[in-house]
Amino acid sequence: MLQATFTVMIAALVGMTTGHWLMLLGVHLAAFFFTTLMCHQQLAARRPTPDRLTEFYLLMSLGGVLGGAFTALLAPTLFETVLEYPLVMVLVCLARPWLGARPAKHEVWLMTAGLTIAVSVPLLFEMMRYDASLRTMFSDFGLTATAQIILGAAAICAFLIRDRVLMFTAVVAAMTVSAHYIGRGYDWSLSERSFFGVMRVAVTPDPKMGGDVHVLMHGTTLHGAQARNPDFACAPTMYYAETTPLGQAAELIQARGPGANIGVVGQGSGAMAAYKRASDQMTFFEIDPMVDRLSRDPKWFTFISNCAQGPIRTVLGDARLTLNKEASRSYDLLVIDAFSSDAVPTHLLTREAIEGYLRLLKPKGVVVLHLSNRNLEITLPAVAAARQLGAAELHQIYIEHPDAALMAEASTEALAISPTPEGLADFKADGRWRKLEPTDVRPWTDDYVNLFGALVRSMKARAG
Repeated sequence: MLQATFTVMIAALVGMTTGHWLMLLGVHLAAFFFTTLMCHQQLAARRPTPDRLTEFYLLMSLGGVLGGAFTALLAPTLFETVLEYPLVMVLVCLARPWLGARPAKHEVWLMTAGLTIAVSVPLLFEMMRYDASLRTMFSDFGLTATAQIILGAAAICAFLIRDRVLMFTAVVAAMTVSAHYIGRGYDWSLSERSFFGVMRVAVTPDPKMGGDVHVLMHGTTLHGAQARNPDFACAPTMYYAETTPLGQAAELIQARGPGANIGVVGQGSGAMAAYKRASDQMTFFEIDPMVDRLSRDPKWFTFISNCAQGPIRTVLGDARLTLNKEASRSYDLLVIDAFSSDAVPTHLLTREAIEGYLRLLKPKGVVVLHLSNRNLEITLPAVAAARQLGAAELHQIYIEHPDAALMAEASTEALAISPTPEGLADFKADGRWRKLEPTDVRPWTDDYVNLFGALVRSMKARAG
């Protein structure tokens, strides 16, 4: 019963985004636990006689190898999104114990009702595209909340026929498809998957930016946007807008002289390329070749191809490794903006990593760490590491203007670090960059990262 309960819950929620990540984590872990427990019980019940146990365990091991190979090798090639998880959660319903008797009439009606309700959700949302009154009716309550309530009714129907395996599986499958349809968020023009995750591009209208805007998303996080209107196309957007700490840093460094050497870890849509002057040098350090290809394709983004003045170099590979090959004391500005969905790779925020960035900077050079994060407080470990290294640091949290275009800018948290106080003199004079209070948080190192502490600090900050 518990496996069926959590299965119908994740079928309704799996494709949707929500801020209640702790609740979602608990539901998914519980569903996974009870599903694996059910499968183990089924295996134990069907175990062969002792003289065939060797064959039994061999086939179990072979199944594990094939499953791992499918997930690591075939799924990224076959699917454009992470489809294997909901697919397995649907198919595993077929492993539930089967009842031999014919289903009762009320069970057939429950299955029909569950399928009808589940299918009605995408139909309703398609109708809202063309009916303004329907959009108004549901927008007051919230489209996602409406969909979850409707799918909740389908989940009840599925739960009541949980002992009828085929009927239960059919309703769960219909719910999963509907939830994914609603959870898309945008009408995606492109969806591609690599070893590093799913990258998608959508077209969304934004009248304040002259019409259509191309949006780049990795996982659940927007990684860039560009207006298609030529009047706005070369304006850096979101976290890279001129008003944000990343944009401020680029302009402050460029104001120091006619030419600057700028390095950017994390290419995204290539928005930082919009700052490149003819006299500047700019290098992107990017781990995913697919990101480099998309950001250089004029069909999707033109920051690099049309907006940058002069060529831009991209170095592929893990930034910790590729940066080690760069010349010491050669960069005026380094921007560390490598996100995997919503998480900064922790090995780019350790004491050793920051020490490596400082090695590449000129005496007055600056490294800017982009630290915006929904769930983890990752600023204090970076501050502690900078102070332990004897570097100067300043912090800023920028809140996006409420009247700005939707994709024009984004709230951004950043930390600027320089080998010398003189390197941050113009940042300090700006007034928006400030020094944080002393902290007893332990700096992260290549041997020590405390994500749980970062999570607790984030939760306390939101509660306060």
